[in-house]
Amino acid sequence: MIAITGATGFLGSNLIPKLKDKKVKCLVRKYIDNSKIDPVVGDINDTVSVNKLLKKTKVLIHLAAVIDSKNKKDYYKVNVQGTKNLIDSCKKNKVKRIIFVSSMASTKDYLDDYGKSKKEAEDLIKNSGLDYTILRPSFIYGKNSNSMKKMISFINSFKFIPIVGNGEYTLNPVHVDDVVKAIISCINSRKSIKKTYDILGRNEISFNEFINVISEKYNIQKRKIHIPIPICLVISSVGSILGPSFPLKKSFVLSLESKYKGTIASAERDLNYSPISFKEGLNK
Repeated sequence: MIAITGATGFLGSNLIPKLKDKKVKCLVRKYIDNSKIDPVVGDINDTVSVNKLLKKTKVLIHLAAVIDSKNKKDYYKVNVQGTKNLIDSCKKNKVKRIIFVSSMASTKDYLDDYGKSKKEAEDLIKNSGLDYTILRPSFIYGKNSNSMKKMISFINSFKFIPIVGNGEYTLNPVHVDDVVKAIISCINSRKSIKKTYDILGRNEISFNEFINVISEKYNIQKRKIHIPIPICLVISSVGSILGPSFPLKKSFVLSLESKYKGTIASAERDLNYSPISFKEGLNK
């Protein structure tokens, strides 16, 4: 039996159909009628529902997380305290195997509240004594992804495309199908126990190229305007007051100079990981 948190999110909803030959229990906030899963109503801060989720379970796949919130305490409550509750329940129910989907946000030189909470959750899992695997995806995209919808909405809200700085800094978007394959590879992989993997796309691309690929795909014909980083910092600081929906994050601007970009070498070796390029993924 496999237990999953965050099953109704973008990643979880893409993972579950690929586990059709497995028995799956999912922690959900509201009851859902789905013949493919056994739903357990509750949340990761409710000990009773978490124990029910993990009873007679062999593997926990932990996807649930708060990504954007006006309240900083939400990051700690769900991403950190929720993870601790799961660890405690794993021990109580003799569940040894946990696959935790973290984020590349935990590796940045400048950590925002989300990145800090993911880093703290990683540390809890590493020190838990469980047979863990930690996966750190970068920007996850795919059909119906909220992140891509927000990006396109942001581009369409201007008469031009605003670019932070010179746009030559790199990112490495990963298609949701590749993240799903990595998770499934970990389930029965002894090699992956007590290891952490960066889960990235096939190639690094500059932000300029990232925007070019999106513009070509969605027939967006606008010129790019490069905005100096100091001005972007001011804009993002003001925007943070408006709430998490503001598209330009201060943490994003400050993280552009982060030295660690990630590597898929160990995932390729241990998980037979072979991701697709951003352009290929956008056309799936």
